[in-house]
Amino acid sequence: MIRVLIVDDSVIIRKLLAGILEKDSRFEIAGFAANGLEAQRQNKALDPDIIVMDIYMPLLDGIEATRCIMREKPVPIVIFSTEDTARMGYTALEAGALDMARKPDSTMQSENYFKIFKDRLAVLAQKNRKAENASQVTPVTVKTGGNWQALLIGASTGGPVAVQKVLVGLKKDFPLPILVTQHIDGNFDAQYASWLAETTGLPVSLAENGIPLQPGHVYVAPANKHLRISPQTDSKTVYAALTDDPPVHFLRPAVDPLFESGAEILKDRCLAVLLTGMGNDGAAGCKKIVDAGGYTICQDERSCVVYGMPGAAVSMGGASSVLSLGDIGFTLRKMAGI
Repeated sequence: MIRVLIVDDSVIIRKLLAGILEKDSRFEIAGFAANGLEAQRQNKALDPDIIVMDIYMPLLDGIEATRCIMREKPVPIVIFSTEDTARMGYTALEAGALDMARKPDSTMQSENYFKIFKDRLAVLAQKNRKAENASQVTPVTVKTGGNWQALLIGASTGGPVAVQKVLVGLKKDFPLPILVTQHIDGNFDAQYASWLAETTGLPVSLAENGIPLQPGHVYVAPANKHLRISPQTDSKTVYAALTDDPPVHFLRPAVDPLFESGAEILKDRCLAVLLTGMGNDGAAGCKKIVDAGGYTICQDERSCVVYGMPGAAVSMGGASSVLSLGDIGFTLRKMAGI
């Protein structure tokens, strides 16, 4: 059973979450805290499997509480954020939280919302229990000197920080346009792009339909839009396309539409990276890129928060190589000839 510590200064939110989780046999409420200082004490005393943490609280906020907990007695932490506090939520991820979830309000208290939220908690709680002998795949020889035209990146749970670390590793002189599909809660997209720009030193913006993509610029899929490579592309220019096509794997944006368009349009000029995340989105797209002569890098199990997506790609033969998160940026630079 997964023991959850709920940290929020709102009694209403604490009761709401407790009521939802107690109906699921996977969870047990370990305790409650109304501020960050109390969260530190309760973490030590109760030894929860996972913490759900608010951001703005008296005495000690969720960001500082996360930093303290990760220093003193690490445990998986999910940050509860609203649209107004999303920028601070990304700072909490930098401080060591594993994921960020949108705090429920009167418009989103649906069974589907809470099912997704509970499934995320269940997966993230396993991070503490992860076996040290996680399976690894020896990287194959890196293909350099390819006539790459774009870099595509897909990520989900644990992805914001993973994407950030890859982008930092690319540096400002990276010569390819970079398209990112990150599974993200609605209305968090602009803050995500802003946070990436501030913390990576690269130009980052939300993708716009039909725009030519510039080398070294990062384009993030907006919330509720699929991002693709446009079929208008010619030998020198890559264009973005945004669509309202139905969700894929119940997700929009989804990684597979981006990767599959890269395979179809760019073929052996397509370079892609699949990072941490639940489920199997992006796996089929990786396989299509490989089959088209492109190259894919999947994040290894040890460095993933959740190995689901890259693991699925490896299983179906969609990984050209498997690398730890810290090696991906350096490898991409080498492949791009810099």
